[in-house]
Amino acid sequence: MSRIALGLALVLSGCQGIQSPVPYYIDRDLTPVWLNEASANGVHRIPEFSLLNQAGERVTEKDFDDKVVITSFFFTNCAQVCPILKSRLSTLQDDYLDDDRVMLVSHSIIPEADSVSVLARYAERNGVARRTWQLLTGTHEELYGLARDGYFVNVDTGAGDTQGTDLIHTETILLLDGERRIRGVYSGTIELEMVRIRQDIEELLAVEQEQLQ
Repeated sequence: MSRIALGLALVLSGCQGIQSPVPYYIDRDLTPVWLNEASANGVHRIPEFSLLNQAGERVTEKDFDDKVVITSFFFTNCAQVCPILKSRLSTLQDDYLDDDRVMLVSHSIIPEADSVSVLARYAERNGVARRTWQLLTGTHEELYGLARDGYFVNVDTGAGDTQGTDLIHTETILLLDGERRIRGVYSGTIELEMVRIRQDIEELLAVEQEQLQ
């Protein structure tokens, strides 16, 4: 959505219905904008992808449909930011363990080292429940392209990039709605942000429930 189209959508949203209490993030600036559902039809969605989870199962963008998805980026031997992220996400996993409407997804940013078997061992050590929390790996190009062009985040190991790219490690957690639109951006290292993400998850789940009725 262009800036002109966004401005028009914001004007029209006042005439077409109540704006969502949870914002949309429509471009690389990751600036929140508040729209109603009619105005949000053309906003950015996570594109097609095909990756493997810790069980060697194929996961695609279609698995995100109709779910509230909590996404992040990590690597299994990270000893700095990742353990903090894991702790925060583990709490969210416990909160929504029996709710099939919510999915956690963590993408490896060192897929060359994080094979399916490595992810499986990591999941077992850290209590990652596959039905709720997917650990994804693939090729370097797939994962970095998805991070940059899908989620609008930059990622790296912090140890220097060997693929000729210029990326940084991120503690960012993102929230997607049932149509793969970015609805929340949070710092996983700040505990108070977990209060905000829970509030936004509940808002999105309430909206999904209303649409089913």
